[in-house]
Amino acid sequence: MELNFRKLWTVLGVACLSANLAAAPASSSSSSSSSSQMNNTDQCAMASGLMYAGPQLGEDATGISLGADYILWQVVQEGLETVANNFFVDGTSAAISQGSTGFPKFKLLNGFKVHGQVTIAECDDVDLFLQYIWLQRTSGQNTGTGGANTYPLFFVDPNDQNIVTADFATTWASSFKTSYNVIDLEMGRLTSFARDSFSVRPFWGIRGVWNTHTWIPSYTGQLASSLATANTINSYQNTSGAGVRAGLNLAWQFFANSEYFGGLKIIGMSALSGVYGRTYVDTTQFTQPSAAGSTGTNYYSNRSSLNRMVPIVDLSIGLSWNMSFGGERDNDYNVEIHALWDTQSWIGYGKHLSAFWIQRGQSNLTVQGFTIGAQIMF
Repeated sequence: MELNFRKLWTVLGVACLSANLAAAPASSSSSSSSSSQMNNTDQCAMASGLMYAGPQLGEDATGISLGADYILWQVVQEGLETVANNFFVDGTSAAISQGSTGFPKFKLLNGFKVHGQVTIAECDDVDLFLQYIWLQRTSGQNTGTGGANTYPLFFVDPNDQNIVTADFATTWASSFKTSYNVIDLEMGRLTSFARDSFSVRPFWGIRGVWNTHTWIPSYTGQLASSLATANTINSYQNTSGAGVRAGLNLAWQFFANSEYFGGLKIIGMSALSGVYGRTYVDTTQFTQPSAAGSTGTNYYSNRSSLNRMVPIVDLSIGLSWNMSFGGERDNDYNVEIHALWDTQSWIGYGKHLSAFWIQRGQSNLTVQGFTIGAQIMF
């Protein structure tokens, strides 16, 4: 019985093989014809429909996009407290009101981003992206009056119980000026999920920076029991360098099937950079005492410098909308507009002043504000 089954399987195998050989020419011919009809454009469109949530342009599209943004950002540097008041060291128990701390004015600054993108392997949706960010160089200054319990914090430590109560600032001023230049070069790949409603673009690349910041605090008043008619410090910090950057672009097309709102998306970005470079700080002081027995003017000039790594965290969230147009099928061009809230945290960035003055902890630089822009793909 076992032998009969073996013979039966052998006969069936020969029959199937013969049928396949007989059908092979026709199948091969059909496959060849079908293959000749499917060109590279169809294959790319197929890949785009499955993997790409961006605009579906025609076969003549170059895959290049160009864009520009208007930015209204604020640059805030921690660790620049200039004066503080209502700190009493006379040992009395009298009730005191809440005091305040004086900082420089951190203004909203105008600026721009310009960026370009090119798809280098269309079927794989891999792209190269280049962006330059610039902010205007406008100084912001705060001024105020003081009194017997107002202390210049770059000379006096209020926690030091040995300070003399005669030290105080009668008037003060503090200004801050920034020069902000950042360039990003990155490579990314855009893929989508949930029927093209949710897209992710992981990227990595290089960030280059060359920034300068000038802090000028000044006050008039009494220090170490001698009246100073003018006491000004100029602290200039320059940081330049480059390093690696990686992150994610995210987009959620929440009305994907809508005729009018299909191009509307919630978009966001997160990235982490590590910039290695040179930081140097030039610090000068000008003091003109006028107390009895004090003549002349005192000057101080110093430079401190170091090589270091600065971590930078980028986050943004906002809305975008895009529309295709041009040509017989309205797919020659695509325009996209967006509005975002951007923020960057430069960790441990601030190095104003030097070891000559009271030491301060690591201070962060925060860049934040609104971005409005557009780009066109063709």
